[in-house]
Parts: sequence; C-alpha cells; structure tokens
Amino acid sequence: MSQQPPFGPPGEPPGEPGRPQAYPPTGQPGYPGPATPHADPRFDPADPLISADFAGWWQRGFAVVQRGWKPLALIQLCAFAASLVLMIPAQIFFNLATRDAAAGHDSSVIAVVAYGLAGILVALIYAIASFAAVRLVVTIATGAEARAGQAVRAVLPRLPALIGWSLLAGLIVVAGLCACVVPGVYFGAVFIMLPAVVLFERGEPLTRCFRRFNHSFGAAVARTATIIGLLIGISMVFALLSGLVTLLALGSVFADPAVFASTGAVVTDAVLGSILEMTASLISGVVLTPLIVATYADLRARWEPFTTAYLPAA
Repeated sequence: MSQQPPFGPPGEPPGEPGRPQAYPPTGQPGYPGPATPHADPRFDPADPLISADFAGWWQRGFAVVQRGWKPLALIQLCAFAASLVLMIPAQIFFNLATRDAAAGHDSSVIAVVAYGLAGILVALIYAIASFAAVRLVVTIATGAEARAGQAVRAVLPRLPALIGWSLLAGLIVVAGLCACVVPGVYFGAVFIMLPAVVLFERGEPLTRCFRRFNHSFGAAVARTATIIGLLIGISMVFALLSGLVTLLALGSVFADPAVFASTGAVVTDAVLGSILEMTASLISGVVLTPLIVATYADLRARWEPFTTAYLPAA
C-alpha cells in the first residue's frame, strides 16, 4: 500500500514534492462514495465539504448543521454555561461600579480588573469551543461518530498555537482598521479560516490563509461575505431583542433616570444582556462553523490536490 504523501507548505506548484500527488480513494471508511465521474478533479460531487460553486458550499454547510446540530450545540452550550458563571457576576460588579462612578463616588479598580479577567477567561472558553467545533464538523461530514468531549480533547494540543496566531492575526486586523477600514475588513475575512488552518496544518498559517484567499479571490469573497453577513444579522437580531427586553423590563428608566440607580435594575440589565449576548454566540457557533470549515476546504482544494478524506487523519 502506498504511503499518503505529506502536506507541503504553500507556494509549491502541483506535482512537486511536498504536495499530495493524488486524491485518496473515496471508498475509504467515513468518506461518502463511490466517486462520480467529473471533469474537474478538484471537485468530487461526492465530497461532503468541497464544492465547485457557491450553491454547493451553502448546501454542504447546512447539511452538516442538519446532521450534527446536537453535538455542535452541546459544545456551545458548555461554553455558554461556563461563560455565564463567569460573566454575570463580573458584569454586575462592573455595572454597579460604573453606576457609583457616575453618581460621583469612587469606582472600584477591582471591578474593572475582575471584568477584564472574566473577559479573558470567556474568550479562552470560546476559543476551545470554536476549535473543537471545527474538528467536530469534519467528523460529522465524514459520517463518523460525533462526540463533543472527544473533539475537545483532540484539539487541546493545538490550542496554544491557535491562541498565539489568533493574537497576531488580531493585531494585523486592528492595524488595518486603524490605517483604513477596508484593509481591516479584508484581513478579517482572510483570517476567518485560521482555526481550520491551525488545526489541520502545520507551519505558516497566516501565509496559507492569504495565499488561498487571494488564489481564489472571487470564491473566497462570496463565502466570507456571506458568513460575515450572517454573523452581523444574528448579532443585530439579539441586539434588538436585548434593547426590547431592556425597554420592557426597565421602561421607567427612560422616564426617570434616577431609577437606574436601583441595584435591581442594574442586576436585571446585566443578567439579561449577558444571556442574550451569549445566546447569539451559541447560534453563530452552530450555524457558521460548518460554513467556515467548508470555506477552508473549498479554498484549499482550489490551491492544491485535496479532498475531505485527508482531514480526519490530519
């Protein structure tokens, strides 16, 4: 049996050492087959993640959501619960300190520090959940048994790499936004697939993101713009719900600003706001992660010989 060639760094033309030289057989376990004859060898119609067009990408992404929403939601629910335990007390403490500062009293530095630390821990929790969800999408797509706990354990060794590269990518995005809004938006779109690149590949993840995005610019823009649009849409819906809940629960605040000094009003606002914000994150994680992984697979297949069958072994 021939050994599967290793993945090589971006920049090598097809056919040189360091790239997969042929597609793996579609009849191997976990891969839907048999293969259907097709003109372009980059796009196997039987592939569960890679598609030749936008419609196929959309269909494959939501097929994963339909088949695997339960384990995907379980990972997000665990992150949701842990984040609420951390953020609600920190948010209440911070809001009370802000209220006291607005009233002319000394605000507590401890509240600011606690809120910042809680925010860092919540970001770490969601990084683990998002990373595990990427792995889980491939498991669901290839028909293997999807286990949330197993996915979390599988990605933990690569978590430091994800954190490091994500921080660097974040600095690049911020620099782009400061220089001009358009470069920042472009950098943010490029780095949407960063978690998948870090998880399934080794070396130069930022370079790989740029090269694959630019190599198939039209397909990349169509997919990432759709993902960003869905993310904005979900966020706006829950922002409006948050405003509506605040209006219904704390309507008297607008009539008499002094009411906002009430501790009960501050607590209610913090709890409801945190729950709605994290519910938006939960829905986004379940719906958008399959689309992000499918985007990564599509762009990688356009860059080098590649199929979804490579990913479980990676």
